[in-house]
Amino acid sequence: MSTASFRNSTFDPLLLSAQIVSLQCTYYLSASSVIFAIELLTGSPITLSHVLSYKEIRTDTVLGWALFIAFLINAGIGCYAQLFIVQRAKLCLDFSCTLHLLHLLITSFYSGGIPKTLFWWFSFLCTLCIMAIGGEYLCMQKEMEPISLAGSIKRHDSTVDGVELQRLTEVNDDIP
Repeated sequence: MSTASFRNSTFDPLLLSAQIVSLQCTYYLSASSVIFAIELLTGSPITLSHVLSYKEIRTDTVLGWALFIAFLINAGIGCYAQLFIVQRAKLCLDFSCTLHLLHLLITSFYSGGIPKTLFWWFSFLCTLCIMAIGGEYLCMQKEMEPISLAGSIKRHDSTVDGVELQRLTEVNDDIP
């Protein structure tokens, strides 16, 4: 009996740790890049507080709203990061929650306390949902791609009297 499987389902803490660290680094690198562009557009000073301090995301300033939008954009980028780093739809929620829990801890440590503004928590939950659902959707789309088993196969779709017919033919490169 063969013990080979499509995916290795054994617990690999080194792989999980490497994926968490690389996803976290990708998250902060893309957040820093998007926020840097926002800082240039708004003319605000370039500071690490815009990435890590909960006090900067507020509703009474244009910069606060711009940072909110920057984090939403960053969540979209994070979906694609999960597609390349995690590659499993069923793990996207776990990795998104882990990333956001670590972000909460880093933000709390940097700001000197647990975030107290409702708008920051709203932003936090929005980005968590976007990353979890978007990453899961992208990974499911990737997992659903057809796998060719022997050579390349070309699919022909046709409709006869409202009935869709699919015919698979093997592509032979030798015949013109």
